[in-house]
Amino acid sequence: MHNFLIILLLLAGSSLFAVEAFALEVEIQKESDRIIESRGWLTPEIHSFQEQYQIIIDQTNSKSRISIGMLSTHPNDIRFPDYIEAISSNPRILSFTLTNQFACSPNHTERGCVIIEVVREGLGDNLEEIKKNSREIADKIVGQGVIVFGVEFDSVTLKPKTSFDGKKMISAQVLYTTNRQSTDNLFDALSTLLISSDIRNAGGFYDNAVKLSEHYFADFTVSFVPLEKNALRSLHVSLTCSSEDPILPDCPGHFDEMFTSGKINPLELLEIENINRSGIFADEFLPLNSIIQVLIFSEDELQVKSVNSGVIEKLEHLGNLQENGWFFTSASGNKIDGRYIFAADPSASKNDLAFSIGDNTEDDIETKNTEGGGCLIATAAFGSELSSQVQFLREIRDNTVLQTESGTSFMVGFNQFYYSFSPVIADYERENSAFKEAVKITLTPLLTSLTLLQYADIDSESEMIGYGIGIILLNIVMYFVAPAVLIMNIKKRV
Repeated sequence: MHNFLIILLLLAGSSLFAVEAFALEVEIQKESDRIIESRGWLTPEIHSFQEQYQIIIDQTNSKSRISIGMLSTHPNDIRFPDYIEAISSNPRILSFTLTNQFACSPNHTERGCVIIEVVREGLGDNLEEIKKNSREIADKIVGQGVIVFGVEFDSVTLKPKTSFDGKKMISAQVLYTTNRQSTDNLFDALSTLLISSDIRNAGGFYDNAVKLSEHYFADFTVSFVPLEKNALRSLHVSLTCSSEDPILPDCPGHFDEMFTSGKINPLELLEIENINRSGIFADEFLPLNSIIQVLIFSEDELQVKSVNSGVIEKLEHLGNLQENGWFFTSASGNKIDGRYIFAADPSASKNDLAFSIGDNTEDDIETKNTEGGGCLIATAAFGSELSSQVQFLREIRDNTVLQTESGTSFMVGFNQFYYSFSPVIADYERENSAFKEAVKITLTPLLTSLTLLQYADIDSESEMIGYGIGIILLNIVMYFVAPAVLIMNIKKRV
């Protein structure tokens, strides 16, 4: 038995001047190869690029914040100009941040900002000496270049800070201001400059960040944070909104209705039906590289009541990462903190991500999982959840069948029947290669018939029922009627 460590860099939130990041370390007990193979488990791989969609709902202050971020510790994914990359070798620098957030400078609210964090230790014994020495350090960096032009010194402020290893310290934040540019222009220019073309062309959360950047009140932040052996590079597009604060824009979608009803749906704020992962992850099992996080703060005691996908109780072994679902670090109280894990799925729908909250009654979370787990028989037959056949079945289920009430009802009944026998068949497939090949051949007509749904324009419940009945009848003919007719003809000739 061996231990291995999976490190997930996530955005914890955006403060006024800088992006704070934290590492969620999940130590998983690695099972023997025999057990992994017999259970069909996929072993997570490692990729330096991360994408995250985060929602912070602050009910106490009637504000919400939407943020989409791209993060990496490798310069091949996100590379800053050399004069910024050189900060990695300067032990005095804690971070470099460029942002156009409104009022990032309290003295010049209409300006954008460049913030350089300097280690407080060794800067002097009094405030004036500390400010003077920290500015001298930051001025040397600004003098070499800060991506944008026309920076002007603004102020030095001492701030408490917690490092990645949990150490608390005081930092000196040296603030410069610059001409404020619109988020769409800034994001377009800097994402093209900093993010690799492979990532930009791979879609995923990046495409949603492009859309969010077009919102008039959206803001943009890029950050470079030196670490012990490398550096965390990040770009975030964010929007702060409120239905009660006249200064802030209204939240997109039906946010007020969503929160009043207690039915939380992260995609409602992006006004999309599905969210896709980056194509960079298409051929690998990277369950922790795309994360949707929802943070809810309230004066009332709240509780997660139900989820539409699944609940991951703990992250202790490989089995916990095989299926998609919500992992709640806090499922009740004044703070709800949930992260959706895609597992092997390339996308998630509104239905997948929906969950409900209500008064804290300490009840168990109800799972309204219309999926019932993965496609066990197909996964065992084709060898992996990442196979094109299994991905196709999942896409038909999520993007077509589950988009209607009748389709969802069908899946509930079908799953109760399917999962009563599929685990046994899947296990036997893994033990018997001949049976596995037979199942693979048997599934081919079904996969062929389901391709018809890709060309169907289903806009109503009646159309879903009609196409569904048609597909069922077609499969009855292929699997039962046609073989029966063939057998009868053979008997006649014999």
